[in-house]
Amino acid sequence: MLNRESLVSRYNPKLNEIDTHSPMTLGNGSFCFNADVTGLQTLYDEYKENCPLLTMADWAWHVTPNEKGEKYLESDLKLTEYNYLERKVKYPVKEMPGNEKEYEWFRKNPHRANLSRIRFFLDDKEIDKGLIRDINQTLNMYTGVLESSFVLENEKVDVTTIVGNDSTIAIKAESKLCKDRLSIVIDFPYASADITASDFDNKKAHTTNLSKFNDKDLVERRLDDFSYYALLLSNMTAKKTGDHEVRLLSKGSQTFNTVISFSQKKDEIKEYSFKEIFEESKLRFYSYWHVGAMIDVTESEDKRADILQKRIITSMYQCLVQDLGDKPSQETGLTCNSWYGKFHLEMHPIHSAFAALYGRGRLLEKSLRWYIDILPVAKENAYKNGFKGARWPKMVGPDGYDSPSPIAPLLIWQQPHIIYMLELLRLSRYRDDRVEVPNETEIEFLNKYKVLIKETATFMADFCVYNKEDDRYELLPPLYSVQEKGNPEEIKNPPFELSYWSFGLKTAFEWMNKLGENNEEWLKISEKMARPYVHDKKLSAFEGFDETYTKLNLDHPSMLFQYGWLSDKIHEKILKESFEEFEKVWDFKSLWGWDFALLAMVLAKNGQMEKAFDILLMESEKNSYLENGFNAQVSRNDLPLYMPGNGSLLLAMTVLKSCKNWYVKTEGIMNYPF
Repeated sequence: MLNRESLVSRYNPKLNEIDTHSPMTLGNGSFCFNADVTGLQTLYDEYKENCPLLTMADWAWHVTPNEKGEKYLESDLKLTEYNYLERKVKYPVKEMPGNEKEYEWFRKNPHRANLSRIRFFLDDKEIDKGLIRDINQTLNMYTGVLESSFVLENEKVDVTTIVGNDSTIAIKAESKLCKDRLSIVIDFPYASADITASDFDNKKAHTTNLSKFNDKDLVERRLDDFSYYALLLSNMTAKKTGDHEVRLLSKGSQTFNTVISFSQKKDEIKEYSFKEIFEESKLRFYSYWHVGAMIDVTESEDKRADILQKRIITSMYQCLVQDLGDKPSQETGLTCNSWYGKFHLEMHPIHSAFAALYGRGRLLEKSLRWYIDILPVAKENAYKNGFKGARWPKMVGPDGYDSPSPIAPLLIWQQPHIIYMLELLRLSRYRDDRVEVPNETEIEFLNKYKVLIKETATFMADFCVYNKEDDRYELLPPLYSVQEKGNPEEIKNPPFELSYWSFGLKTAFEWMNKLGENNEEWLKISEKMARPYVHDKKLSAFEGFDETYTKLNLDHPSMLFQYGWLSDKIHEKILKESFEEFEKVWDFKSLWGWDFALLAMVLAKNGQMEKAFDILLMESEKNSYLENGFNAQVSRNDLPLYMPGNGSLLLAMTVLKSCKNWYVKTEGIMNYPF
């Protein structure tokens, strides 16, 4: 058996100097606290350009009032009209003259809000980074506990920071400076749609009040229609020292012991001690590391084995604390705002699908319930353009409404995702080689989610167009493929989407058939979907486009992906020549973090295992990983981390097997089933 504690602890992130790209993240999937080398957010200004230090929750969303102090209505947004068959369809794609304010408002609202900034002050002043030396910080991934020590004014400061199961932070600081010189300052900003989710200058747009609640210090926050509370449990004295600043002052002790609990509802705030949060964190992480799969490649001969192992372990940690919550994750998890804090549904399985195959499907399932919540919105999204069923949005907040975007509303590859993820869960629990013990029968599970399967497949079937002449079903414009390149009014039958549609409809047919509902039409469409277009013995970006490798040789090479993601087959020579041409001409700097994993899956499933490891570990700007485990998109200042890179790497490891120079030991993992 693998010694899991030893394997995890071997790769604990450690810092001995300030690294403004690599803060330490503590969290539980629905709440995160991001800390600098002091264990708090003391050096906020130094970090904010590279990776801001925020306190974020998946329930913390804010809407900025428009110039009238109101919210715009959906009818205020002018839509872009396209020809589709014999009718017009409309999507929020182009920014129309005279409608710019409305367009931008809907793009940026709702957005995630930073709950607080928590810092050490010395002698009632901000601490300059030059005063901090002898840094020694370790994130214990096995327990979720961050230990930080540093020297300030020739005195050592030891700090322990932990996040509990709720939106709660526990802080312990020990130093002679705590007696009379150190304090903890909590600042509460107005919300912002930008990467920092914070506006510290707009002091009049929100309120911060400190009062007593059950004889405890309670901060009440109101930002327009969004409000929340922070309960302060501390051996320090709480004092409001500014419009939106609360300071915790020493009572003469050399130890600060503070727990801060955030909640949207006053009557749901729970009181915790530091010890209780510590025990919660240890148990949460023990359960995560020991219930489910583990992978060990450290006995491999390849010199990169240690690099890959660290990426596996730190990615497992980051995905737990940032991705596996009650809602789909945004690209930057709960570290900072990307695309205004909204999540991109086409990335949901890239972030989180691995969890099903790692025996941790219960964590993936938490976010799948959100699809049921927004099903009425998805059905309306389909209906307004004359389609049946539910059309899932792309770029969304918790309300499920599609954000206006030059690309997002026309993207379609997210449609089968819910079928794909639910089928992964079903197989991981009810197949003979299951990796998770179910707590309900298979029929109960199928019935629980049949409405999602049924409405998704209904839309997918209705979206297909039958070509009588060729006796096949097609995907017609306007649309964008995975690659997000080309003219959406010309993109027809993109190859990945064709294969995914076929998979989704066949899987939906099989699900409903198990429940006694037989929809032969879905099966017929699945079997008669158009096949990928091939030009000069190579796969093309979409049908009729013959310049894929000269004019669209950038971004996601999605014409290859279905041969790793799915069980689709094509003539071996065509795939080989397509991949070789891709390697020759593609702009590799334009690839995204998750592309490397998907390409590795293609190679692995087609018998090129050594090459699969090579591309998974390829040195490239967007395939670099930081000390804390972040997949950094080096050339993108707006993406200091990119969680799809972490999640896809873990998914790819269900396909990669032992080969020359690579020895892959696994426990409790399910082989990729498609």
